[in-house]
Amino acid sequence: MKSKLILLVLFCFPLFASKAEEIKAAQAETGKPATIKVLLTKDSEGILLEARGSFVVYNPENGKKVSSGHRGKRFYCHPHLEGIKWGEDFLGIFQLQIQPTSPDTTFLVDGMQYRGAIEIYHVEGKLNIINEIDVESFIKSTLSAKIQTSLPNSVLDALAIIARTDAYYTALLNHEAFWHITAQEIDYQGMGLSLQNLAIDRAVDNTRHLVMTFEEQPFPSSWTEHCGGKTASYAAIFRKNTSTPEGINSTFATHSRSDSHWSLTLDTQELAKVVKTNRVTGMDLFVDHFSGKVYAARIHDGAHTEDISFQDLQKALGKEKLKSNEFTVNIKGNVAAFEGYGVGPGVGLCLFSAKQMAERGDTAPQILQMFFPHTQLEKMRIYPEAIVSAHKSSFVSPKQQEVAKKKHRLLNR
Repeated sequence: MKSKLILLVLFCFPLFASKAEEIKAAQAETGKPATIKVLLTKDSEGILLEARGSFVVYNPENGKKVSSGHRGKRFYCHPHLEGIKWGEDFLGIFQLQIQPTSPDTTFLVDGMQYRGAIEIYHVEGKLNIINEIDVESFIKSTLSAKIQTSLPNSVLDALAIIARTDAYYTALLNHEAFWHITAQEIDYQGMGLSLQNLAIDRAVDNTRHLVMTFEEQPFPSSWTEHCGGKTASYAAIFRKNTSTPEGINSTFATHSRSDSHWSLTLDTQELAKVVKTNRVTGMDLFVDHFSGKVYAARIHDGAHTEDISFQDLQKALGKEKLKSNEFTVNIKGNVAAFEGYGVGPGVGLCLFSAKQMAERGDTAPQILQMFFPHTQLEKMRIYPEAIVSAHKSSFVSPKQQEVAKKKHRLLNR
């Protein structure tokens, strides 16, 4: 039983501190808002780093202050045999954490502006650069990049909660890692898109610290433009080994299903290039039984087969061509004919349906309850690590804690 509890904490990172008094205790202990760590650059020869405003530099390995500045600083930052150089030499130091000491302080990394802290790790003659930013600022930036159309306020509020829930899940899942997600994965551009969409900023501020929980913890969550009538669970489509809400039937999307019809005709050689085979003789689809959504495909070349996830297939062919994961395919000769419905990955909130619900007066909580059944809305402003560490010692032996610390000193490569 004890080993099961250890595994639960180390790999699932459940949100044990669901009781109000435990959350308040952890918050009082850290005073740190929830943050997420984004890997900006990996294996870099060096970066032009500018601090705009006051800052303090720490050695994260021992927590000691090693430098500071009141008016900012701009120098090329690069690794050398004895440590890191950023204007001054940090000899014998291979990790730097640059913390702002003013709310107005920002950092420029090769010309791109970021809020929060910058962490620098020297690994085998290269630099890894990480931006640790509070979740609220993070979702303002990332949502602005994803939402280009005008949406009702209640739908924007729902999207802000979904994005925050996913950010918490990501931070908790990768709790022991040096970073939680890469900028490339999510097209993260720091402050570049912040304050360019005031409606999204309002939605984030209006729902501040609100996340959804399922079975007492945040979960991976997303949305789709048009579900074609049904949504699938996130776990079923993205093959996540975690608990997520089930898919649902959407009356609004069902009524407009025919309007979401699409078709695609490809030369089989284009499919062959995707999986790096000489030809394509057939294609089998792996389908979620409830929703009919495709999560993977098996492509035959006559002698061998290659499996590919829907996400990779869509990325290779283009979202404008393979519009959704609800489709059938018929291969005859050198032609592959796709017929499908909907737009997007078919999971989570259906934007088309949510807009119809908003027009009839439904609020963000009502919209979320429709697409994420059996979930709860909770307000969480504390740093996710505080929740995990507050309970970790109860289940993990001192020896295991030491192993975890050593692991934490090594970068994920």
